[in-house]
Amino acid sequence: MCVMMIVLSFHEGFAQKEKYHSIFIYNFSKYVKWPDDQSSGKFIIGVMGTSAIQNELKGMAAAKQVNGMAIEVKQCNNVADIKGCHILYISASESGKLDQVVNQTQAQSVLIVTDKPGLAKQGAAINFVEVDGKIKFELNQGNAESHRLKVSGSLTSLAIIV
Repeated sequence: MCVMMIVLSFHEGFAQKEKYHSIFIYNFSKYVKWPDDQSSGKFIIGVMGTSAIQNELKGMAAAKQVNGMAIEVKQCNNVADIKGCHILYISASESGKLDQVVNQTQAQSVLIVTDKPGLAKQGAAINFVEVDGKIKFELNQGNAESHRLKVSGSLTSLAIIV
């Protein structure tokens, strides 16, 4: 399996960063396996907080699918809205809610993706980081496994393991 990774230099601007984050998130869906009981219906990507990433994801959802499932992007204004999400992106502005999200989703199979230094060690499965002016991602395999998710070796090999 070939994984295409996109590296972004930060001089390209904030809007580009959000676009690339959405591409990463979509690609994560190809390399993470959810339990069989979540393999039908819609593939739901939740966005907690105000972020341009939501519009980028909606544009992508209109043209793509995940394992034959249509993609739905939904705004999660509070922790109760997370129910049913396959992936939850928590914007940096909402990162203070990570503990609540982790507690709320203990029995759910949700891939928690964040965008603030240190959050992969605090409960997120994947966290975007800047390394030498480029977007990379940290992976906390234990956090993914605690949500009954299996991350492929292809994705693991590209991650910064924490």
